[in-house]
Amino acid sequence: MNAVLALLLTASPELSVSHRRVDTPDHVALALYRYQRVGVTTDQPPVLLIPELGFSRAAYDFEGRGLARWLVARGLTVYVAELRGQGKAGPGVSLEALGGDLRVILDALKVKTIDLVVHGWAGSLVIASNATDPRIRRVIALNTPLLAEPPSVLAESFLEDGGRFSSLAGSPQGARTFDLLFSMWSKFPRGTDRGFLSTGTRDLSRPVAAQLLAWMRQGDLPLASGSVVSRMTNSTKPTLLLLGLADGFASPELCAVWRERSNGAVKLRSFSRLETKEDFSHLSMLLGTYAPEIVFPLVHDFLARATP
Repeated sequence: MNAVLALLLTASPELSVSHRRVDTPDHVALALYRYQRVGVTTDQPPVLLIPELGFSRAAYDFEGRGLARWLVARGLTVYVAELRGQGKAGPGVSLEALGGDLRVILDALKVKTIDLVVHGWAGSLVIASNATDPRIRRVIALNTPLLAEPPSVLAESFLEDGGRFSSLAGSPQGARTFDLLFSMWSKFPRGTDRGFLSTGTRDLSRPVAAQLLAWMRQGDLPLASGSVVSRMTNSTKPTLLLLGLADGFASPELCAVWRERSNGAVKLRSFSRLETKEDFSHLSMLLGTYAPEIVFPLVHDFLARATP
């Protein structure tokens, strides 16, 4: 593993964002971004954010908005990692290999303790593959399934076609498909959902799309040791599971059962427009108009508590 590139992306009196390349043992380049307020130190462990499959770091930092900068503004040091097949990382052809990329990132960071924020199916892989890593202190899981089944015929068709986000951006029907899967019934700042589809997504490789579809159809994903279900169930990391009820890609019912089956402490919070301002979708949990007001404070509060 080599960390071979450090490049200052953004600098201001308040915030710096830097990028480095991290190479895996099988020579796949991962991308690691550090967000930090200049001159600010904290006793809190850093926070590492992992995007969903097919998403880039823009899920946490889109046009200067998002959870990464929101947490940094509250004094935390934040990292966003793009694993194989995500964003600017190298190609991904194996879901299990993507789950193992987190160990490479943690080795590169050289931290004793870190908090982890994960999203969707990528989150399930990362948690299952690293359930016993002592460096992970707490986990925030956003619409992260324990069980698996195809959420809809539309999702199956999308994955059968190779998970090509680029094909959705080119037509009104494609944009409608993206809405139903990722942003249904949600409110976004003007242009955010369409802009994210165009610039914040990356096509799944056909092998990854096929593996994800098989995972959904079989209900579980075998790993070299155990499976996603068995390893997630055995995780004892204090976890906050946040569920948007309008998620068309990771059904909330498949996520909620984690609390009942887990050997650890999984706290659950779901969002409904009957109680808050919207149900939240897969994407609006992170980039929706109401995410900074409703979702982000729960993330921060869980990380900031002396005991979870």
